[in-house]
Amino acid sequence: MTRRLIPLAFAALVAPMLAMPAAAQTNADFRWSKALPAGNEVEIHNISGDIRVVPSKTGKVEIVGIRRGRGDVDLLKADVEENSHGIVVCVLYDDPNGSCDDNHSSRHNDRNWNDARMDFEVSVPTNLRVSAGSVSGDVSITGAEGDVTATSVSGDVKMLDLRANSVTAHSVSGDVDVRVNQLTGRGDLEFHSVSGDVTLELPTQLDADLSMSTVSGDLNSDFPITLSNGRMNRRRIEARIGKGGRRLELQTVSGDVRIKKIS
Repeated sequence: MTRRLIPLAFAALVAPMLAMPAAAQTNADFRWSKALPAGNEVEIHNISGDIRVVPSKTGKVEIVGIRRGRGDVDLLKADVEENSHGIVVCVLYDDPNGSCDDNHSSRHNDRNWNDARMDFEVSVPTNLRVSAGSVSGDVSITGAEGDVTATSVSGDVKMLDLRANSVTAHSVSGDVDVRVNQLTGRGDLEFHSVSGDVTLELPTQLDADLSMSTVSGDLNSDFPITLSNGRMNRRRIEARIGKGGRRLELQTVSGDVRIKKIS
């Protein structure tokens, strides 16, 4: 096994989640269930709270929401919007000042989201695409296929046992941990973190064009890396893994990057 440790310094762009207990699901504050056509997308947008996506055992999309906290927590609700592409889930306050904007982000006035949150467990069939994001909370996606996206502003992002064409994972203040069991198609792989580490576990037969930038982090790779036209400086490294092909983009500010082979 060949490893490359490459320290980089330059200007750049800007705890594992646990399953909801059965008792919590029984006392769910929100439930939604429906079968969707293959190829549809399930989007979950949260302001404050964790999101956990797991494979469906029923062939349906099943959403369980649990409200937590104090203050106006009883006014929190989840809104499910159906469209031609699938569904969009948005959390908002149940009052005249609460609404979801055109980007499916919650708008609110005179509400303190630090005191109230809604945690989600979402079961999704593997023939659907998944996109999940939380402003303040951890995001976990397990067993998804196709095009998979996870984002968090203040929280960790964990993606496990994927069979994916493309993967996108972003966190501002948190670690990004991704395990892709199988890569399909030629989709891009994109991983960003500002103040956290990025750890990737990828199939042994990986062919990718690597582009990495970081301010004060290291790159540690189990895969042999070939510099593309000698492009490496204090701001960026561009290299090739295997035969190249799909784009592998990595960006951190103060975090390390580790690329591991799945044993």
